[in-house]
Amino acid sequence: MPTDCSPGPSSRRLLAALVLGAWASLHGLAAAEPPASAPAKPVSVAGAVVEERRQPEWSEFHGFVRSRNKVDVIAQVMGRVKAVHVQAGQKVAAGDLLLELDSDEWKAKLAAAESHAAAAEAVEVEAGQFLTRIQTLFPQGAATREELDAAIARQKSAHAAVEAARAQVKESRELLRYSEVRSPIRGIVVDKRVNPGDFSVPGLAGAQGFASGATLMTIYDPDALWFECAIPERHASSVTVGTQARILLGPSRTEVEGRFVEVVPGVDDVARTFIGRIDLPASSELKLGMFGRVRFPTGERWIVDAPAHAIVPRGQLDTVFVVESGKARLRLVRTGRPTERGLEILSGLKAGERVIVNPPQNLRDGDPVTDEGSPK
Repeated sequence: MPTDCSPGPSSRRLLAALVLGAWASLHGLAAAEPPASAPAKPVSVAGAVVEERRQPEWSEFHGFVRSRNKVDVIAQVMGRVKAVHVQAGQKVAAGDLLLELDSDEWKAKLAAAESHAAAAEAVEVEAGQFLTRIQTLFPQGAATREELDAAIARQKSAHAAVEAARAQVKESRELLRYSEVRSPIRGIVVDKRVNPGDFSVPGLAGAQGFASGATLMTIYDPDALWFECAIPERHASSVTVGTQARILLGPSRTEVEGRFVEVVPGVDDVARTFIGRIDLPASSELKLGMFGRVRFPTGERWIVDAPAHAIVPRGQLDTVFVVESGKARLRLVRTGRPTERGLEILSGLKAGERVIVNPPQNLRDGDPVTDEGSPK
């Protein structure tokens, strides 16, 4: 047969006695306490009104410091690295020499192109002189029309050969110039991945089916940083360009104020997030890749709050004294998140009631009080 596990009369009486004893202890009304300890006259206290207000709802997401002007340096020609002139963390100006590739091959190609161009120019001079003689003889009948036409074609062919040779010289000079890799921007060198003796691979267009070139180093502008974070798509209506945000950066939790300057309209189809970017001020404390958390308003809600100094902790419980008919009445409350005024009150108080701020330590439930606070 099933056993009746409900508490008996004696158990219920014991439980009720324990609850009443705890409540009496909380109110300072223990039987052993002499009634003479109660204040003989009203105690002057400062009261404050419990208010109901609209509170911004803030959401927090993590992200990283990125550079809005970052360049991955890739060689434009293939070759062996001859020398590297910078180190990671070094500041560089636009046009500074970063590294050199072995240029012997390109110098030889340039010399050959220049020699070919010189030969082509000599042929063009000879073809021009021959055309001049034929043009002089043709009116005298000493040269035929066919000879004149051939001389003109020869001169044009020689001129075209010169143009091709000069273009080859220009290309060879450009390739030789590419053997010196220079900084395209002013910034700081990070993530240097190349050393003398390494082999550089030039970058090719990915659309042509080739792999991109090997990154030699990365340079970023420290004065053009922003904070990049992934935001769930449910907050898309709350984030627009210009939305105010607060960012806590690094282990020191440095607080930075900023605004969204870019909101990517596309949503990641796996993570269901979109990218938001917040402009950051120029600062030596900010580093590329630094972790941080961003907070920004995503809505509003009605709350009831009270001054923080009106909350009296008693063990694991929070209490307040409420002014009722000239007496202090002790109330249990449940608090929530901090507000600009104090603490959010989840239960135990309602808007319009007056609480005692910084209540005296000897104040007890039922003591007469005089509210010196200004009415609201």
